[in-house]
Amino acid sequence: MKIIRSPLRWLKHITLALITLILLAVGSEVALRVAEYRDQDSVSSYDAEGFLIPSDVNYHRIRPMQQVSRKHPDTGETIQFSINSMGLRGAEPAVPKPAGVFRILCLGGETVLAAEMADEDTFCSRLEMLLQKQTELKVEVINAGVPDSSPLMSYLHLRHSLLGLQPDLILFHFDMSDVADDHALRRYTQISDAGVPLCAMHPLFEKMHEPERLESQFFVYRYSLRWLGDYWVENQPAGLDRDIDTPQGKYLWLEDHPPDWSVYVWQTLEPIQNIQQIAQGTYSRFIMASYPKPWQVSESAMNGKHARVQLGVREGVAYGSRFPFELLETYSRQINLSYCDTSPTFQAIQNPDRYYLQNVPQFSREGHALYARELALYILKEIPGIWSREVPSQSEPPADRQALVPLR
Repeated sequence: MKIIRSPLRWLKHITLALITLILLAVGSEVALRVAEYRDQDSVSSYDAEGFLIPSDVNYHRIRPMQQVSRKHPDTGETIQFSINSMGLRGAEPAVPKPAGVFRILCLGGETVLAAEMADEDTFCSRLEMLLQKQTELKVEVINAGVPDSSPLMSYLHLRHSLLGLQPDLILFHFDMSDVADDHALRRYTQISDAGVPLCAMHPLFEKMHEPERLESQFFVYRYSLRWLGDYWVENQPAGLDRDIDTPQGKYLWLEDHPPDWSVYVWQTLEPIQNIQQIAQGTYSRFIMASYPKPWQVSESAMNGKHARVQLGVREGVAYGSRFPFELLETYSRQINLSYCDTSPTFQAIQNPDRYYLQNVPQFSREGHALYARELALYILKEIPGIWSREVPSQSEPPADRQALVPLR
């Protein structure tokens, strides 16, 4: 009898174990589906907020016709702004451009978009205000900033979506994160035989039009893969945590002894000439501008808790390398491009910390005001003939400079 009972007992234990595992899997699936239902707006969205949507031509774009609410990263204040039908921040622009309008199109990433600023505090709005006081024409500065943008994405955005705006001036803002952003985007980019970027299709765009695989219908499977991916990222081998593909590595090329990213850097710069060619073909002026990151002006700027560490930037250190700005200057001379380098002003000004936020590498209200002033001075000198007032010198700033005194 013992010989017969033993296999039955083991069979009973195995059956109970299998039933327990099945119930656990079913319970987990139900729990995950409940969580998905409760948070369906964010989980089902591309960027967890529904702000961005995948694109078939310029990787991703801002979802048109939405009202956006964001928490200020330092104060927690709610910032609200609107996105128009073109997926751009601000009011709906008139198409075609009306007579008597001088239209400036600002291309770039997060600094241009300035999601942490109210409309009137962005450098785009301030630049429009400053230039308007210098001419009888109506000045429009259109904010075409897109998160994670780079020269490549800005070129594709301009080529496929923005030419109908008929800008008189295209103002491209080079950010020090553009090298890493270009590297991430380039793998999805289609290039013509002549070397011209054609489009960059987001991988999710194709999946939206394909039937979902059976295993993807199970949330336990999907969340297990996500957990394994997160585990690998957190426990990856030493040396890979600060690569160009990681959040902690995207600013490595700014260090005093940077890695050799020459290939990545020159690939990043190439689309700037494509933007220049579009500007020439549409009789628009083209200016490139750049600005320093907080740690390029002060060892204590952007000193929020773990703010620097999350980006792989050393705490309590100011990066003194002029290489990035000298490189942009050299490239601009090579292609005969107007280049506005605002870094000397930011690096020489007293108390530079107040021109940046504490928790993210973006301008504060004072920083936007200063950047707008420097851009206005450069534009007034670079594009003569339409300004009704004499161009001020650096030692004699515009009469409206008082309006730009940093707000406390």
